[in-house]
Amino acid sequence: MRIDKLPFAGALLAILIGAYGCTSNLNNAPSTKQTGNSQLPDFESRAFFSSVLTEHATATMVTDSGVMAGKHALQLEFEGVNVAEQFSRWPNAKFHPAVQAWDWSAYQSLSIDLTNPDMQAATVILKLADKLGVKGSPPNQLNYQFRIPAQRTQQLTLEFDGGTKQRPGYWGGTQLDLSSILELQIFVQGPIKEQQVILDNLRLNKASSEQSVVDTKTIIRKIPTLKNLTSSSQGHSNLVSYERSEGTIITELTNGMEGLLDIRFSANTDYPNVTFKEAYPWDWSEYQELSLAFDIDNQQNQDLQLFVRVDDAEDQRWGGSADGVNNSLSAMVTLPANSSGSYYLPLKQLNQQINAGMTGLPPKPNYLAEAIKYGWGQRQLDLSNIVSFQLYLQQPKQDAHLQLKRLRLIPDLDSEQQGFAQIVDKFGQYTGYDWPKKVHSDEELRTMGHVAKLSLKSSSAMPQRSKFGGWLEGPKSKASGHFRTAKLGDKWSLVDPLGYPFFATGLSNIRLDDSYTLTGYDSSDQTKSMLSPVRASMFTWLPERGERLADGFSYAEKLHSGAQQQGEIFSFYAANLQRKYGGSLEQALNSWQQVTLSRMQDWGFTSLGNWTDPAFYNNGSIAYVAHGEITGEHARIATPNDYWGAMHDPFDPVFRQSARAMAQGLSGQINRNDPWLIGIFVDNELSWGNQQSDAKHFGLVAAVLAKDQRNSAAKTAFTDYIKSKYWTIEDLNQSWQTTLTSWVQFERGFDYHSELHQAMRRDYSELLYLFAEKYYAIVRAELKKELPNHLYLGSRFADWGHTEEVLHAASLYVDVLSFNHYSDDFSSSGPWAQLAELDKPAMVSEFHFGATDMGMFAGGVVSAKDQEQRAAKYSHYMRGVVAHPNFVGAQWFQYIDAPLTGRAWDGENYNNGFVSVSDSPYPQLVEAAKKFNQQLYQSRFK
Repeated sequence: MRIDKLPFAGALLAILIGAYGCTSNLNNAPSTKQTGNSQLPDFESRAFFSSVLTEHATATMVTDSGVMAGKHALQLEFEGVNVAEQFSRWPNAKFHPAVQAWDWSAYQSLSIDLTNPDMQAATVILKLADKLGVKGSPPNQLNYQFRIPAQRTQQLTLEFDGGTKQRPGYWGGTQLDLSSILELQIFVQGPIKEQQVILDNLRLNKASSEQSVVDTKTIIRKIPTLKNLTSSSQGHSNLVSYERSEGTIITELTNGMEGLLDIRFSANTDYPNVTFKEAYPWDWSEYQELSLAFDIDNQQNQDLQLFVRVDDAEDQRWGGSADGVNNSLSAMVTLPANSSGSYYLPLKQLNQQINAGMTGLPPKPNYLAEAIKYGWGQRQLDLSNIVSFQLYLQQPKQDAHLQLKRLRLIPDLDSEQQGFAQIVDKFGQYTGYDWPKKVHSDEELRTMGHVAKLSLKSSSAMPQRSKFGGWLEGPKSKASGHFRTAKLGDKWSLVDPLGYPFFATGLSNIRLDDSYTLTGYDSSDQTKSMLSPVRASMFTWLPERGERLADGFSYAEKLHSGAQQQGEIFSFYAANLQRKYGGSLEQALNSWQQVTLSRMQDWGFTSLGNWTDPAFYNNGSIAYVAHGEITGEHARIATPNDYWGAMHDPFDPVFRQSARAMAQGLSGQINRNDPWLIGIFVDNELSWGNQQSDAKHFGLVAAVLAKDQRNSAAKTAFTDYIKSKYWTIEDLNQSWQTTLTSWVQFERGFDYHSELHQAMRRDYSELLYLFAEKYYAIVRAELKKELPNHLYLGSRFADWGHTEEVLHAASLYVDVLSFNHYSDDFSSSGPWAQLAELDKPAMVSEFHFGATDMGMFAGGVVSAKDQEQRAAKYSHYMRGVVAHPNFVGAQWFQYIDAPLTGRAWDGENYNNGFVSVSDSPYPQLVEAAKKFNQQLYQSRFK
């Protein structure tokens, strides 16, 4: 056989030989093995920053955002990749050892702190290689793909055995020589938008029980067969076109579908091949997604680069148009030495990823098969007219020998949908494997419900607690009949209605609302239509309408993000409560509420956290907080920093009406004199910006200034303020170094995107403070009109959403500043220095840790190795909170695990609960909380 070499074929081969990513410039890296160097890239060395090699990306040294250790970090900005470029363009950055190869053979993993400063999640791939350029092959290159949520910093751990153990997200690296590492690369795979990440704090880890490594289960499945291409009577020989096969000796050793075809390739032929062809073209169009699969033994003592070509037209040499590129799909795979394996070539190259509506994805089924990677040619073949396919080598240096066992058609194992079908059992649990406390029958749940009800008789509050949960042995002050704040010595504290010191610990989201997940359907009483086939395929069971457990169905009219914009939703947690306690959902919830209150007291918590179901209000046994959300028809201000939504315009007169409606709605749910109510949070994680850059710091101010004053109350307020400082437009121009012609031009829209000068930055800071002060002043005023006896607990600042100006303004009006603060270590991060200057009480309104060892697909915003480490991290975090003199509480997010297939609102599916979908408590976490809560007040006021 002869193949014409096209001018770009060599370039394609060089790109694809790296199994994603890109080839390396060997002049910048050692080419020989030199052991003994374990030194990592030094983020404090300017020489390091100048040595970073990038393609379709930029590397910048940063000194603020993302710096987790030392003074510097590396910011990488990756260019976008469109669909047409996704297999030819990989934006990347590469790091090479300076003198000799890195020797990491004494280590188990590499950890790095990664920050995603963008407002959208980032997906990147880490690659570790011991061979570069054309010498590289998948077994010598370990790849790990991972996702960082928006505005988060996470510790990533690259497990050196991740490819060997076939962990989810890993591929390649099965023959990686850790004593001779030549390259560390970070790259992105398209199609993808522009994105950026910040890297810092590289460190090598030896084997340790303390490592933050999630050992996700590997799910082995049998490869399904769609069609065998070899007949039971004729084996492979009826498919081989001996006339078209060149440079090969082909021998049929046995007959049957498991027949063995012995193939010897000669190095005397440039392109030795074996071609398979029948008298008439194959018609495989009935299959929506499929792959051509080969079971192959590599009979030699070295790796073999094997190429595969499939034609949907007659070969050019035989009068047709297929030439290896046109009417051909060409691909390649590396067969490890002395190996036996299954290999598959997807015949439909899908250009779009499936939106599954889930933060964390299930482990990809492991079929113990390796994909043959697309190289060049057609991405979509005419499956109704497959004329031939061939296995060949390109200019081999020596003879090669392999044996072909089986030829067949199988589903496309690379299809995203393969990993989602039938992943959820009738209890809302993962079907892939078992773990402790996994529920297998309705009877188990009924027994659990019986035990839970019996526990009601024995549960009680912890000793030395007042009626409201305060510390009886602490310094008693005047009883006010409601919760308040006070400074006891040098520490801020809550004070309960009886006058005892009080520290708020507890769990948030004690409600069913976030236990619902999308079923993939849109439904009403009259019709039901499928909106998401991938989601509809996930469930092994859903109740029929009209059945008792159908009480768990509901409907979401509007969603934040995910696979659907609206649709039918179902709560497996609700169904499990019915199985557990019997009766209708309403009856089951009555039992659940009693058991939940009993658990909170037994576990030693002093409060019910944010977003607790109003059914728990006025419960008379444990303190609680309430939440108000401002909605309404007032104006909003969109900025590039928005996440949950655009910012309120507090200068719009309608905003006060909206705030009043929020407060009145709360007062309708709450007894305004209820002494058990600690206070109220209003709003959540607003888009205030942050101080990572001027653009993020003053994005809200810039957005207001860009508006036309005739249509914006906020712009009018800003204009009035600026005019009060600068009498003339010339004065403003001189200070801001601008060239405005008149105040009218400024009023119509000052759309400025250049560098902020010192005076401009000062004025922007004042405007941001003015904006925040207006917001908090109005909210406090309207809230106190309706609920004057209860604390205003702030707006729950996100880690990515607060600035000095906003904290200062908020401190004047809120009773307690609140922070949703996600971190491994409470004490090492957060705006706590400013908090001390403000001398204001504060509380952690959200934090959590999650793991994937108990059937969940995602750990959490901050992850742990397993349930034991979750418990340890909880205790460590809480010790930091209690030790801080300004903090008066910390509430974990949340009581119930998120649904396995993602909460309906936005797809979040974290292991962030104290209880699972079956309402089973996690014993390690519960015991850690009980132990901590037993010494809560002694630790706080020692």
